[in-house]
Amino acid sequence: MGAALLVYAGGAEPAAAPSPSPEEVAAQQAAVRQATLDSLLAPYAAVRLDHAPPSEAEVTRWADSVLATLSLDEKLGQLFIVDLNAGWLRGARSLEQVARDWHIGGFHVPRRMAPRTVLRHTNRLQPVARVPLFFTADYERGVGQASNNFTELPANMAFGAAASDLLAEAAGAVTAMEARATGVNILFAPVADVNNNPANPIINTRAYGADPALVGRLAGAFVRGAQAHGALATLKHFPGHGNTSIDTHVRFGQVPGTWADLDRIELAPYRVALPERPGLVMTAHLWTRALDAEETPATFSRRALTDILRDSLGYDGLITTDAIHMGALTSRYTFEERMLRPVQAGADLLLNTYDPRRGIAVLRTAVRDGRLTEERVDESVRRILEAKARLGLHRERLADPQRLERMLTEVRGTRVAQATADASITLLKAGPRLPLRSDQRVALVQLTNQPGAGSSAAMGRLERALNDALPLRTHRIGTSPGAGSRSTVLTSAQWADAVVLAMHLRVRQGEGVALNRAQMQLAEAVLDAGTPVVLVLFGNPYAALDLPEPDALVVAYSSARRSVTATAHLLLGQQEARGRLPVDLPGAYALGSGHGVTEMPAPPSVTD
Repeated sequence: MGAALLVYAGGAEPAAAPSPSPEEVAAQQAAVRQATLDSLLAPYAAVRLDHAPPSEAEVTRWADSVLATLSLDEKLGQLFIVDLNAGWLRGARSLEQVARDWHIGGFHVPRRMAPRTVLRHTNRLQPVARVPLFFTADYERGVGQASNNFTELPANMAFGAAASDLLAEAAGAVTAMEARATGVNILFAPVADVNNNPANPIINTRAYGADPALVGRLAGAFVRGAQAHGALATLKHFPGHGNTSIDTHVRFGQVPGTWADLDRIELAPYRVALPERPGLVMTAHLWTRALDAEETPATFSRRALTDILRDSLGYDGLITTDAIHMGALTSRYTFEERMLRPVQAGADLLLNTYDPRRGIAVLRTAVRDGRLTEERVDESVRRILEAKARLGLHRERLADPQRLERMLTEVRGTRVAQATADASITLLKAGPRLPLRSDQRVALVQLTNQPGAGSSAAMGRLERALNDALPLRTHRIGTSPGAGSRSTVLTSAQWADAVVLAMHLRVRQGEGVALNRAQMQLAEAVLDAGTPVVLVLFGNPYAALDLPEPDALVVAYSSARRSVTATAHLLLGQQEARGRLPVDLPGAYALGSGHGVTEMPAPPSVTD
């Protein structure tokens, strides 16, 4: 409706439109936001889990009624989440035995297990357990992978580059819906660590970035999306795993800094995200020097788990340890310490011990000799039972196989992944060879720190996308490049008008997130060969600090299929680079760096 007109002698002039009130502006913004979220999640409209959460009164009644019937051993069993592999559990004849006779609280699902296989396990084991089971999984990048039709999300740092809480919330929703379709009900995601240490070998692109406020906002949004769609989310790794150069899968390390540093950096995301009431918080196996005078992993620290997380930050959900068999703990502490000290410090769940029967025995002995009270055990078990009720497991334990089949065969849930990839690709330096043109000869040289099907598939996608548009010579370099590889690559570089040097650098447990020395020497030779080089980092952005400066620099943060597609579009001038660097590259590019390429067409619309 047009503006009202007031008639004057001099003619008609539009009246000044009244300014909307702050409430009206907020309502309009909320409506637009909800419409956008609904559009991103539209492919799931017909298969969403009908999750009407029970009232808190119902939750409390059920938890109290079950708790009153449990023996001490049954209570202690609830504290354990173990691997979904009987062969790894000492003394186990079958997973059914573990669920039925050992009274285990739940099972941890391997990240790469196929969805139909997961469903077979969850629906087979839930009925044999007296108490409904948790099924957990490290779905930080979604449930999808190359072998299934579920959503493979870009790495968290891509969400940081896009800086959109809407996309993070949609990612949580998609991950929860797909996980619950398989029977997985707890997501060990999102990572709430602030990655402010460029040498961090295990967090890196798993973090949203180096800005505590951004990390907290995106982590909270993921929690909101996940828990609105039937799964419990987990903030990890408390109180922070970003400022370290140690991989705790391998050995023990520390987070330096004063209390003021900890309060300003590591704890800040929790203050932002905890109001979303995440179902779980996971501990870090790191010594936080600002909290404990003696070398103590946060997993064992009452100061961290009870004084800070419970009492100061007011968290009343479940606290789970990180995997209790990680090198940071096994290299320094006895089995008995690894079982008992987390519970004494305030943890509710012990993750992935290979000997849960012995773990139960350790806790049983501690109760009987007074080092652990049964009242303290009851506190944790009540929280566990309440969480299971909030998931609706007291009403229905089984996942619907037909729903899973529909989601695997009918739903193309790529909108969130593609929208995130399109919004995250970051151009840190725009050289004269960008965008690549069809009259240019291009050498594509790809290296990876992670051999296997995942990197090979990503390399193939980039090759196909560029080969359709350019005269192209391609080279895939393995982890042991020889003199022949070097000679062939440099010959192609001299032939080419431009070289695209693509590095697929994914976090590898116990291996870091960098190329080896032989690969680095080859990359340096390409950069020094005299042909303009466009360096593309599919993963670790800090790798740019270890190389000679390229003519152009693009950061994609991930080798996920949609990130590769968006990067190819950028290189060919088919879309802009809209991402901003969410970390600091000291001496090179500051947090927030990035700019678009001018005179490009609008980015393609998101399709399924």
